[in-house]
Amino acid sequence: MENITIKINGIEVSAPAGSTILEAARLAGIEIPTLCYLKEINEIGACRMCIVEVKGARSLVPACVYPINEGMEVLTNTPKVVDSRKKSLQLLLSNHERKCLSCVRSGNCELQNLCKELGIEDEAFMTEKKRHPPSIRALPT
Repeated sequence: MENITIKINGIEVSAPAGSTILEAARLAGIEIPTLCYLKEINEIGACRMCIVEVKGARSLVPACVYPINEGMEVLTNTPKVVDSRKKSLQLLLSNHERKCLSCVRSGNCELQNLCKELGIEDEAFMTEKKRHPPSIRALPT
């Protein structure tokens, strides 16, 4: 299979055609955080933690699903990228149970690690959790 050369944070990286930015970064040992990404199981770019800046792109892109192209230039830690990750993380936390101390993953949790790494301690989007009653559907008559 043909390899494609791109630049990630100014470092030339060669990866097989069809690879995503995340796969290319991992081949080069460049860390891009993820929460929802599981290779061949859950590649949907929903958590937005792997967001990166691609020169020439109109907006930030999720590295886990964005395919590489020859000559592409990617930046993984610009202020814009870090700010976007912080906001996404705060939004995820706004609906999080926050029972971390009693969680089996406590101390070995990517969510906790990202909060620490990005300095998320506040509760910017925390609101009272709304408990909705179960939906009641009308039974066919």
